[in-house]
Order: sequence, then structure tokens, then C-alpha cells
Amino acid sequence: MKAFHTIAIPHKDILEGRLTLDVFGADLWEVSLGRGPDEYKDTDTFFRKTYMTQGLEALLGVVERRVKGNGGDPVIQIQTPFGGGKTHSMIAMYHMANKWGIKKVVVSGTSLGPEQTLWGFMEKSLTGNIKRCAAPVSPGKETIRSLLEENQPVLLLMDEVLAYATRAAGVRVEKTTLADQTVLFIQELCEAVSTLEKACLVITLPASVTEHYGEAAERIFQQLQKVAGRLEKIYVPVQENEIAKIIRRRLFSSIDENAAKETVSMFMEYAEREGLLPAGIEPSEYRGRFIDSYPLMPEVIDVLYHRWGSFPTFQRTRGVLRLLALVIHSLKTSDKPYISLADFDLKNQEIRQELLKHTGPAFNGIIAADITDTGAGAKGIDGSLSRSYQGLNLGTRTATTIFMYSFSGAEDQGATMAEIRRSATTMNNPASAVGEVINECADPSYGKLFYLHNRAGKYFFSTKPNLNRIRLTKMENIKEDEIIEEERSLLREGINSSRLRVFLWEDD
Repeated sequence: MKAFHTIAIPHKDILEGRLTLDVFGADLWEVSLGRGPDEYKDTDTFFRKTYMTQGLEALLGVVERRVKGNGGDPVIQIQTPFGGGKTHSMIAMYHMANKWGIKKVVVSGTSLGPEQTLWGFMEKSLTGNIKRCAAPVSPGKETIRSLLEENQPVLLLMDEVLAYATRAAGVRVEKTTLADQTVLFIQELCEAVSTLEKACLVITLPASVTEHYGEAAERIFQQLQKVAGRLEKIYVPVQENEIAKIIRRRLFSSIDENAAKETVSMFMEYAEREGLLPAGIEPSEYRGRFIDSYPLMPEVIDVLYHRWGSFPTFQRTRGVLRLLALVIHSLKTSDKPYISLADFDLKNQEIRQELLKHTGPAFNGIIAADITDTGAGAKGIDGSLSRSYQGLNLGTRTATTIFMYSFSGAEDQGATMAEIRRSATTMNNPASAVGEVINECADPSYGKLFYLHNRAGKYFFSTKPNLNRIRLTKMENIKEDEIIEEERSLLREGINSSRLRVFLWEDD
């Protein structure tokens, strides 16, 4: 079988190891200033690496119709409940506005300080100076309307408005605050834009309460939602079933679809023969998902996006891309036909530390003791398998798969036997071999992994040692003379004879 990297060619930045987090960080403000990675600021590069989802394509169509005076929604709010995509969609509209030849205003709430008002910034962006909107209070609907009407067609992109309004809450403006004036301005802006034929306002607000910075911001958020919600249309540019294609486009420059389908077909034949396919999913459905995500198994994206992505510290899109880029870079010369969770090399310090940021440093020693060190239990299992399985590293693959399934910001932790077998196996062995390896890893009497647990049929790693580890630790810390003394004590207590003379531990 062909190696995955000869079918799906990784982007040049991945092959060269340019894998810093900023490469995957979309920033509308930086793009508007002509700064940041080419992946975002260069129009051609941006669209070459962007998978055009149905939602994004529809969104761009609506905005284009609006600014060209052909209908369309005047006020749009973007929501991305699956994490990531809001700013990426705004950047796509920014680049398209350049192609359409229209004026644009870019507001980034995380970049503007409260010394600037949104209305003053808008006027300066459109005219180069601030005259009509110089006061610290909202200028009113008519002033806003006349300013926009003179500069049609115009696209207003307002990202992270809540961040700006939260800071503005600390600035007094007469008997109100700048935050109150900002909320009023957004209301007047929405009403003004809706009366013009060639003006469109696109605004982003957080979709999750955890993003709202605190109780004070929650109140401002509710106000912004209320005033914008009167006129806005909400668009979701990314559906969950498109996430795999988005990730794949960002990571790989080209894919031989026929070769990819051939590899997936060979896996499907193996998986059906070995009984590896998930219960309740038709083979045709799993095949389709694998083709969409190839060379990544569907489980790779599922586990990263939904389990690891549920950690508050894990930036879903950016975090997933960064981690997968590291994994692909580490496998760029391998002969693997596809990438599974078992292929995450936990010896690789960059990959390892990327994961430990969310699990905590305590797992560093556990990974070493059970999976990666020369004397680790998984390594011992690798070497103890029969000759036909030598070199497949099934012990390490099994332990790595379990580790990747072990964590979640929610309650869904651990992997079933079926999930482990599907990811840890290779097509060079019967999948039943993985079942034997799992027993070697986790059997309560002789299992070789000391931080592996099994609860309700799910295997997972924990910072707490299992019974085997506790037993061996106790054994290792008992001295020989203590054992002899204990034996003597037991003999004294257990042997008592009134008819015979008893000699204990005689030397002669």
C-alpha cells in the first residue's frame, strides 16, 4: 500500500516544520493591516487553503447581493457553535470585498482600546478624518446613515465587539458609560444599515457563555444580542459534517482522490472481515466519513474535536490544526497508509507537550513509565509478542490509543475494546492480536501498565496507580531481612504443641 504522504501531499509549511501556533491563528485585524502569515493576508493563498463550505459560500453570496444592491440581508451575525470559523469567515468577506471593489470598515474588539469610539473609528476608516462622530456619545441614526450612504457600497466587519464593550464599561461618559453608548451605537447602526441598499453589517458575538469574560460582560452581551437581534440574520458558516474537509484542506496541498479511495476500500475490506466497524453505523456511512477525512481516520478528528476540544484551554480549530500538523510532520517519511490515533508519537516532545498543556504535567511521568521509556510496560509488550507481530509495536499503539481517548473536558472518558482495536491495529495482523495486547496491558493480575484502569468496559489512564503498581511498589520496598523476620513471627504464632518439642529456625 502507498504511504499516505504520497497520496495526500502536506502543505510546504508542514513539511518544513513551520508549525508555530500563529500559522493557524486567523486574525482579521492583522489581515486588514497587511500583517501576519500569507495563509491569511494573501488572497490567493487564503482561498487555496480554505475549504468552501456550503454555509460560507451562501454567506458570501448574501453579502455580495447586498453590497451590489440586489437584496440580501443587511445585518448578519455569524455563529460557529463547533469552535472556530467566525474570524475565518470575516477574512473571506474582507478578501472578497477587495475583489468587489467596495469600501470596508474592519473593527476588531480585541485590538481597539476604549480611547477610540467605534463610531469615530468608522468615520475615519471611510473618510480619513473624524468630524461628525467626534463626540464620546453615539452620533445617532441619521448621522450614521448619511455617513454610510455617502460611502456606499460599504461592508462593515465587526469582530469581537463584546471584548471592546467590556473594556468600555470602565469609561464614564456623562451619566452613562462608553459601553452603554456602544450598545446604543450598535442599535442605531443596525437600523441605519437596514435602510440602505448597498450597505451590509456583519457582526460576531460569542456563541458560548464561557467566552463572556465575567458577569459584567454577560449583561453587556445580553444587551448586544437584544439590539442586534431585532434586525439580524444568523448564519452558521460551518456545519459539523464539514469539519473534516476544512481540516484536510488546511493541512494538505493536494490529494489523489482515486488513490485515497483505494486505500479506504482496502481498510474497509479488512475492517469488515475483522469486525472493526462502529456499531450502529452502516459501512457505506463510515466509508464516506473516511474518504472525507483521509488520510486521517474519522476517529482522529472526533476525539480531538469533541473530547480534547471540550477542554476550555483547547482552541478547537487552531489547536487541532497545530497538533495534527505536528503529527503529520513526524510521519512525513513513514510508510503508513493512513493516520490513526495510535500514530501520535508520544516520544515526540512537541506533540507530547501540546497534549500535556491540557492534561497537566503529572502525565509526563506516566507517559514515560507506561508508554515511551525503554523499560515502559508497552515497550515490554512490543518485545514479548510472537515473531509474526514483531516490529508492529502493537503494545505502544494500544497504549497510545487509550491515552488519546482518556481525556475530555466533559465526562466522556476512556475507550472501549472496539475503539482501541480499530485504531491500534494495522492491516498486517489480525485485529484479535490487539485484544490479546489489551489483556497484557490491563489484566488486574499481571497487566504491565501501571496507570491504566478499566471502568464499565472503558480503558483510560489516570494519575492514580492501579493495583498492580501498588502491589509491585510494596514488594520492591520490602527488605530480605524483614521477610525472614515476618516468617519467624508467623511460625511462632502458628505452631504450638503441648505434646512435642518445637524447634524454630534451627541452624544446626
